[in-house]
Amino acid sequence: MKTNKKLGIYIDYTKAFLMEFENKKIVSRNIEFEEKGNGVDIPENKQAISGSGNQEQHLQSGYYLEISDIIRNYNQVVLFGPSNFKNELFKLLEFDHDFDNIKIQNVNTDKMTDLQYHSFVTEYYK
Repeated sequence: MKTNKKLGIYIDYTKAFLMEFENKKIVSRNIEFEEKGNGVDIPENKQAISGSGNQEQHLQSGYYLEISDIIRNYNQVVLFGPSNFKNELFKLLEFDHDFDNIKIQNVNTDKMTDLQYHSFVTEYYK
């Protein structure tokens, strides 16, 4: 039987702060966005959802792919933060049937500090 793995991800346009919640403890790590000249191809149907501008640039850079590869290893995921990229990522994950068995929630919050990230995830998974 697969264990119930929980993940909180605070997302903005330049970073994703990932917090795994296990046994009432949080293990965290950062993913920093680095703009690269060689983008990753995203299927046309997913590009249509992504919108344009900064979000599309992030998706093509592999930022989406890196985060989605991590999400695959969890049963429950909460995406939170103030950015629209979080909403775009959520739409893409909803559209992608590889994530149908993962409970993914999207919560709008204000900008937060590291301590507030941890508090949010702890409270969310109580």
